[in-house]
Amino acid sequence: MGGNENYEELKWSLKTFLKMVTSDDLYYSLFLLVLLIVLIKLIDLVFYPFRRRGSILVSFLKGCLKVFLIATIGMRICSLIPVLSDFTSQILMSSSLIVVVLGFVFQEGLSNIVHGFILSAFKPFKVGDRVRITLDGQSITGYIVLMDARHTVIQNVTNSSHVIIPNAKMDTCVIENNYFDGNQTSSSFLDLSVTYESDLERAIEIMARTIERNPYVKQLREEKNITDPIGIMVRELGESGVALRATVVTKTVEENFQACSEIRRDLVKAFHMDPTIEFAYPHMQIASER
Repeated sequence: MGGNENYEELKWSLKTFLKMVTSDDLYYSLFLLVLLIVLIKLIDLVFYPFRRRGSILVSFLKGCLKVFLIATIGMRICSLIPVLSDFTSQILMSSSLIVVVLGFVFQEGLSNIVHGFILSAFKPFKVGDRVRITLDGQSITGYIVLMDARHTVIQNVTNSSHVIIPNAKMDTCVIENNYFDGNQTSSSFLDLSVTYESDLERAIEIMARTIERNPYVKQLREEKNITDPIGIMVRELGESGVALRATVVTKTVEENFQACSEIRRDLVKAFHMDPTIEFAYPHMQIASER
């Protein structure tokens, strides 16, 4: 019996509160505003488990839901404000006027939503991808952070700033996606030169072994089950020595930068310890007349 009485008392208190809130336009507007904030936070909470899956469609859907809530509840709040109530009523009474007003006022916004839908459907990128885009002659390299109904956010790798690009422009710009095919690999050339007096075969052997032993390169080769030896090419016979080139392949661009740095450092140590190998560099001899 005690439980039923508490339930009825709670139900009566809730009805009283809602009646009091809805009876006054000011309180009702504040209530709707608080409800809007709570619903937006609830959407963030519901979509939180999907944030690591990198689905651009989920990110876009989340943004569209927020826009819908803001537009719907915002229209209702405007109808409660005396200054805007007449204008809002006229809009709601005329469907054709709604189309005209929305088309004129939200032309760019609707365009971003349409282009956002196209991007989410064809998936040229997903959240977490490293991309380089060319927009209005400017190149931006960074990671896709999110895409909502209006814009796409890219975290710039140069200064970690967040670049906000409208979806309409994002859909028309040139996109270079390092991870588009799902095969996340990054490669770059590693060049060095040894003198003509050096043991060339020994230098190639040390260079290949050093690259293969690097942790980042080794991890990728094990995951991809790569057993082929590291290929070292003679790129050029230069004025100072023999130019060698190798391709360093890792999972990500950041790992590639780190791997190349570590490999260069290890090669300097290895070549200095081997008396048969010497780095090539330009020499200048100055002869004086007597």
